[in-house]
Amino acid sequence: MKTIEKDQLCQRVRRGLRAGEFALAFQGVYNVKTGALSSAEALIRWLHPEYGTLLPDAFICTIEDPAVARDMTYFVIKSVSRQLGQWQHEGRPVFPIAVNVPPSVAMSEHFTQHVERIARSNGITPGLLQIELSEAEDATRVLASKGLMAGLRELGVQIAIDDFGTGYSSLAMLSAMNIDIVKLAKELLVEVPVCPRACAVVSATLNLLQTLRLTVVVEGVETESQAKWLAQWPHVLTQGFYFGRPTFGLANLPGCKRAPVRHLELVSA
Repeated sequence: MKTIEKDQLCQRVRRGLRAGEFALAFQGVYNVKTGALSSAEALIRWLHPEYGTLLPDAFICTIEDPAVARDMTYFVIKSVSRQLGQWQHEGRPVFPIAVNVPPSVAMSEHFTQHVERIARSNGITPGLLQIELSEAEDATRVLASKGLMAGLRELGVQIAIDDFGTGYSSLAMLSAMNIDIVKLAKELLVEVPVCPRACAVVSATLNLLQTLRLTVVVEGVETESQAKWLAQWPHVLTQGFYFGRPTFGLANLPGCKRAPVRHLELVSA
């Protein structure tokens, strides 16, 4: 995309955020064995007045602009906090919700204070928010710095690394990163359980993360055979179309206020 076109898109996204053209969809995170809803991830959507609902691929390049990254991040945090606060006020059960945060925003001055203020002003504890950094060179550097994340963790906010197993999120960085949750990249699961070598890679990774006492979310679970294979690790959490697609409104999440969406018997590969 040309620089001029990208600048125009950045300006249009910021106007759209102010005009209320953006909304949140939610995708649940489930216990692989019981199907119980554990948490959810907030996913931003652009309800464009001319083009309809646009997925992030249409505008994600704009977060390279610091102003867009800041505005979009705080829009999501405020929207999530508002929904959780409303649910809590109505006496409904609440659960943690992950918010994707660009490393540049996570490193910005007063980020921790802003997160705490937004959460408490909506009547929720900051611990109901999970900060999820996408796999990138900057993300691994941020997560390797205990000082940058210390304030959030003191508030009870859990820190997650997304798309682990690709790009810059190497095993060498795993021992250094100050995190609570690892989300395995969906690419790792594509050939599971058909390909023995793919199964061996995922098995070794899950066993390692379990030894490190990290919460593991496996992304991209789309078939029953994948879910049954993963049920060998009963504490693993899963996210993917098999358990539920993204949906507008927390109340529409599969498993929310209802019985678990599925129960899987352990089946070996």
